[in-house]
Amino acid sequence: MDVNGRFITFEGGEGVGKSTQAKLLAEKLVTLKQKVNLTREPGGCEIGEKVREILKSNSRSIDPICELFLLFAARRDHFINLITPWLKEGYFVICDRFYDSSLIYQGLLKNVSIEDIMKLKQITIGNFDPDLTIVLDVSTDISIQRLITRHLVHDEYDQMSRQKHDIIRNGFQKIADIFSFRSVLINAEGSEKSVFKKIWKAFEKRIGI
Repeated sequence: MDVNGRFITFEGGEGVGKSTQAKLLAEKLVTLKQKVNLTREPGGCEIGEKVREILKSNSRSIDPICELFLLFAARRDHFINLITPWLKEGYFVICDRFYDSSLIYQGLLKNVSIEDIMKLKQITIGNFDPDLTIVLDVSTDISIQRLITRHLVHDEYDQMSRQKHDIIRNGFQKIADIFSFRSVLINAEGSEKSVFKKIWKAFEKRIGI
């Protein structure tokens, strides 16, 4: 990849505000006359959106390995047909979730081998990594309350037990620590505006324009 510093991902548990903050970052960059594309996983492309629909609407629990393969198939398509071309054209690409989410949801939560997940990552996107990963963090109480308040209880992840929310939160905290060279942990319990100020500060420090 010839273009560096332009792929930014947002990660975190349910109800932390990833979509909102990713949109705010995209809007900020547009005001600064930057080329930006905002996308998400699963989603962003036709295959990804179909996988998202399957995972969101399926009436029965999907086998974790099957779920993992669906996600990485969509990720591969997203990577080769959208993310890579956009980066080569000089865009900032902001993605709501990427492979870190697979490490947490299918790995820690559903006990799929982290080694196997990383092997699949290597097969599908190689050594490609985000230039900056914003990990948003809120308490489990706030996460659950936001889901209820915003009527976001739609799928199995929205309806998780407190224990599972804790596993996910702790997992993303570890992601921020292990991958500290590309990640920053942001306390996202304040207002949207105050949280974004922290994100922008991290962006300017790690990426810049």
